[in-house]
Amino acid sequence: MTDAPLSRHGLILKRLLFLVFMYAGLAYGLSLLEYTVFNLTGWSPVSIERSVELHSREEVKKEFDLCGGPLFAASAVVSAQEGDRLLARCGRFWPFYRYTIEATAHPLLPGSFILYPDEAPAAVTARENFIINMQVINGGFALVALFVIGLSCFAGYRFLFKKDEEAGYKTAFHGFISSFLMLACYSGVMFFIDPTFSFGW
Repeated sequence: MTDAPLSRHGLILKRLLFLVFMYAGLAYGLSLLEYTVFNLTGWSPVSIERSVELHSREEVKKEFDLCGGPLFAASAVVSAQEGDRLLARCGRFWPFYRYTIEATAHPLLPGSFILYPDEAPAAVTARENFIINMQVINGGFALVALFVIGLSCFAGYRFLFKKDEEAGYKTAFHGFISSFLMLACYSGVMFFIDPTFSFGW
């Protein structure tokens, strides 16, 4: 027994849902890919809003107040010394991300790991282990984000070029669900591993 054909309104609704699934899959996939690449490299493709100097506690607090919460530097990159230039972001990933600034490395800036010549060996080891964990987690989820983006693009290919709306719709739905699972898993792991991840939402 074959499925009854959709009514005109049902077809319009299904196509609108396809667009929603595509948008969510691509938006969440691209957002997490950008965020994980930022954590791994300290680089971001988004425009820099402004450049600031952070030398005192008051200057750091002022920037936190402007953001509405803490700023975050890349969690898998080490600064050679205090005062090095780095990127810091207000908000983590879409829809929470707001802007990125260029700032000087400061010990009060979460993720701003600074090398000090008089550090205790235990502190050095703990930082190195944390950075390795961040590299593994962010590298792994960058690959997952690429998979979600690819799944959403494949859905668009099926829907628009292969003219197989049913297959395109199902693939887009899988991409949509995968994007939410990806963000939920990433956030859960990071809340467990990174003590600063709960800040700034």
